[in-house]
Amino acid sequence: MTDADLAATIDAAWEDRERLTASTRGAVRDAVEAALDGLDDGTLRVAEKTASGWQVQQWLKKAVLLSFRLNDMVEIPGGPTDPERGASRWWDKVPS
Repeated sequence: MTDADLAATIDAAWEDRERLTASTRGAVRDAVEAALDGLDDGTLRVAEKTASGWQVQQWLKKAVLLSFRLNDMVEIPGGPTDPERGASRWWDKVPS
C-alpha cells in the first residue's frame, strides 16, 4: 500500500471513527498499523521541517489517534519489584 493509499484509508476511517473498536479488522486496522510501523522505523514522520516552517502530516496524526480506538488497554510487564508491594504494573494502549 502506498503512502497515498494509507492516507486515504486513514482519512476515511477518521470520518467514521465512532464506529471503530478493538474488534475492528481489515483495511483500517492494516493501514493504521502500517502507519505506526512507518513512524516506529523512521520512514514516516508526523511533522517535517520545511523552508516555510513545520509541515504536519495530518493523516499520520489521525493514525496515532485512531490506534487508541483500535487497541484495548493491556498490562505492560517488566517493572521493578518493590519488596513491600510486589511487582510494578503499567497499563497502556500502545504496545511496547
